[in-house]
Amino acid sequence: MRTDNYFDTNRDLTFYYEKVIDWDRLVPLYAEPDDAMRPAETAASWREALSVAGDYIGHQVSARAVEVDRLGTPHKGDIKVSPPMAENLRGLADLGLIGLGVPREYGGEGMPFVVHSAVLETLARADAATMVQYAFYMSPAAMILRFGSDSQKQRWVPRLGRGEIIGWVAMTEPEAGSDVGNIGTTATRQPDGTWRINGRKQFISSGNGEVGVLLARAVPGSTGLDGLALFLVPRCIPDSVHGERQNFAVERAEEKVCINGSPTCALSFDDSYAEIMGSPGEGWHHITTFMNEARIAVGIQACGVAEAALSAARDYAAQRVQMKKPIREHPLVAEMLLDMETTVAGLRALWMESAVAYDLVQGLDRRLRGLSEVDPERPTLEARKRRLERYLRELTPLVKYFGAEEAIRIARTGMQVFGGYGVVKEYEVERFLRDSLILPIYEGTSQIQSLMATKDLLKAVMRNPRGLLVPGGHSPWLSSARFDGELGREYRRALRSFGVALGWLMFDLGRQIGPGRVAHLLRGGADLAEDDLGYVLLSAERLTQMLAHLHIGRLLAQQAQRWPERLPLAERFLKRTGDVCALNARRIMRGDREPLEVIKRWQSATA
Repeated sequence: MRTDNYFDTNRDLTFYYEKVIDWDRLVPLYAEPDDAMRPAETAASWREALSVAGDYIGHQVSARAVEVDRLGTPHKGDIKVSPPMAENLRGLADLGLIGLGVPREYGGEGMPFVVHSAVLETLARADAATMVQYAFYMSPAAMILRFGSDSQKQRWVPRLGRGEIIGWVAMTEPEAGSDVGNIGTTATRQPDGTWRINGRKQFISSGNGEVGVLLARAVPGSTGLDGLALFLVPRCIPDSVHGERQNFAVERAEEKVCINGSPTCALSFDDSYAEIMGSPGEGWHHITTFMNEARIAVGIQACGVAEAALSAARDYAAQRVQMKKPIREHPLVAEMLLDMETTVAGLRALWMESAVAYDLVQGLDRRLRGLSEVDPERPTLEARKRRLERYLRELTPLVKYFGAEEAIRIARTGMQVFGGYGVVKEYEVERFLRDSLILPIYEGTSQIQSLMATKDLLKAVMRNPRGLLVPGGHSPWLSSARFDGELGREYRRALRSFGVALGWLMFDLGRQIGPGRVAHLLRGGADLAEDDLGYVLLSAERLTQMLAHLHIGRLLAQQAQRWPERLPLAERFLKRTGDVCALNARRIMRGDREPLEVIKRWQSATA
C-alpha cells in the first residue's frame, strides 16, 4: 500500500474543504464566538488538523494494516485488539484526533461532523478495521451527550473523547436483526432507581469496550417498537470484595472474513447493572439518531475502501507492462480505471452533502435550544431545520446503499486490474474486497435502505400526487435543478426515465387496489397495506439506484457550473445516470412478478 499524506494528496477530497463547503454558513454554528467571526481562518485551522491526521494515517496506520488484518483478535477468553491496532488507536489519541467532534466543555474540539468525516474516510482507506474502532469512541459519546444525564456525561464523555476508554452500541440480537421490534432483552427497574438488564446481544462492534449504550425493553408487556429504552452499561462495576467485577459477559468475538482487527462480539447480560438514558418508551426514537449517523459513516467508510482500491489499481496499472506498454494504456483497463475514479468521486459528493446537511441540522437544533419560545427568529430557523431534516432523510439511505454496493464493485474491479496478483495477500487489494463485504450488511442492509427510500418516496407521492406530472416532483432538490448544454440534456433524460417508471408503478398500484381505494387514499382516508405494495417493494432497489445516481449527478453538475474543471467528471457521471435510469425503468415496467408468485406458493405450502 502506498504511504502518503492521505488528506493532502487526495485532490478530490481536499477540493471540498478548500472550495465546496460553505464555511461562512457552517463555522458560526460550531465555533467559539471569537472564531465564529473569522470563518475562513477557523476553517483553515480545521484543515490543518486534517493534514496532521492524513499524515499519521497515511504513513503509520496504513503501514500496520497488514498486521492488523493478519493478527485479528482472539475469539474467546480475554478479547483484546492486537498490538498494532492498539498502536493505531494510541497514536490517534496522542494527536488529539479522537475527540474532534466532542464539545469543548467535555474536553474535545467541538468540530462539525464534516471535518471529523475526513478522518473517517482516510482511516477507512488505510484500514477499515481501525476506522470501525475509531468510530466507537465518538458513537457512544454522542449518544450519551444527546440523551444522558449531566452526571453520565461528565463521567464518560471526556474519557471517551481522550481515547482512554472505548465503547459500543448494542441493538442487534440473535433473534432480532433488522426486526428491532422483536427485541427480547429486558430492563427491570430497581427500588434504588437503577436498572438490571437480562438478555443477549450479537454482532456488537467493539463489544469488549469499557462502556456501552444498549437498547432494551423497559415496559413489561410492551410489544414492537413501544416500551423500549436506552441504557448506559459499564463493563465493570464496584465490588465490596474484589474492588470491581465484570458486569456482563463477552461471550466471544466472531470469526470473520472482513475487518478482522475489530472485535465483533456476542454479549450476555445476567442482572447486569444499567442506568437509563431518557425515559421508558423513548428508546426507538433515540436509537434512530444513532442509526442514521452510522449509515452516513458507513457510506464514508465505503468511500475510503473504494479509494484504497482505486489508488492501488491506478499505481499498479501505471507500472505493470504487458505487450510492451503499461496496462493502463489498454482500452479496457483504461475504462475500468475511469469508471472507478468516477464512482469514488460520486460517492464522495454524496457523503459530503449528507455530512454538511447533518451538521446544519445539529447546529440549528443547538441554536434553537438557546432561544426563547417567543424569539422572532425561531419560526425561520425551525422552517430551515425541517427542510434540512427532510433533505437529510432523503439522502441518508442513498449514501449507505450506493456506497456499500459500489465499494464492493470498485474493490472487485481493483482486484481484476491486478490480475493473478489480485488474489495474493502481499498486494493487499484482496483485503479491500474482503473488507468491503461488510458494508451492505451492518447498520441496516442494502435491502433495508432501499425499502426506506422507497417508502419515503411513496409518502411524498401520496402527499402530492400532482408531483407525478413533474419529473422529480417528489423531491424539490431534484425537480428544481437546472443545467445548460450536455449536462442539462443528460440530467433531464435520466429524470424523465425515473418519472416514467414511478408513474407506471403508481398506475400499476392503482390497478391492483381499484379506483375506489385510490380515491380514498388520496383523500387521506387510509394507508396502503404491505400486501398492496408487493410490486413497488420488489422494485425498491432499482428505484434506489436511480435516486442515488440522480442526486449524485445533480451535485456534480452543480459543481461543474461553478468550477469548470469538474465538467468532465459531471458529464461522465450523468451519462451513466441516464443509462442506469433508462435500464431500471425498462426493468420495472416489464412487470415481472415471478418473485411475488413464488412467495405465494411458499405461503400456500406452509399454510
